[in-house]
Amino acid sequence: MRNILISIIVTVLITAGVNYLLENLGFSILIAIIVSLITFFILTKKTMKELELLNEKAQKAIYSQKIDRAIRIYESGLELRKKSPFIVGQIYGMIGMLYFMSRDNKNAKPNLIKASSLNWVSKGMLGVIYMNEKNQEDMEKVFRNMVSAGKKEGLAWALYAYCLDRINRREDAIKILEEGNKKLKEIDDRIKSNILELRNGRRMRMKGFGDQWYQFLLENPPKKRMMQQSSPSQGKFKKNALYKG
Repeated sequence: MRNILISIIVTVLITAGVNYLLENLGFSILIAIIVSLITFFILTKKTMKELELLNEKAQKAIYSQKIDRAIRIYESGLELRKKSPFIVGQIYGMIGMLYFMSRDNKNAKPNLIKASSLNWVSKGMLGVIYMNEKNQEDMEKVFRNMVSAGKKEGLAWALYAYCLDRINRREDAIKILEEGNKKLKEIDDRIKSNILELRNGRRMRMKGFGDQWYQFLLENPPKKRMMQQSSPSQGKFKKNALYKG
């Protein structure tokens, strides 16, 4: 918010100053807008740098299996809302993802709701929570938004379809995969193969999506992966457990 306020103040001051010197209001406003946009860009870039440093600290905590500490680090970053309101959605998303993977849906849900709509992974996790709550209406709304943000991600379409099939809506699941197949221009063989699986009355095969799939906690990873990764219920993750989209 502060970045926006500063940019507005710059616009007003530049407009007044240039107009006073040149007595040309139209030109003054144009110059002020250009300077204001440059100012906003610089301030936003600085704020994003702060977010990057925050994320590095949190990731180190995650790699050290200190999930509670990682969450506290991200929570401290919510103060950045004073500078830019567009950043907090990303932070809420990371907090929600950590809670979700710790199997703490009570704390995950409110954070995932506040997460940026551009982070399709966090919204996918929220959709899974709604599915488990048997709340199909909100699940559908969240997943539609998810595939809108992640329309180029095969896993986003597959996750949506998998959850539909899980609640006994196989025909709808096939339609979603077919829609995704068109959006992806048929370049994801995993989507095409799963369309065939469902049409032949079999369950979807998701292991081809790798660790990105297992973060949604709908299937257990192979035993080999489980030996390398502590149980999420204990708040522990692999180094690459969090997929940010």
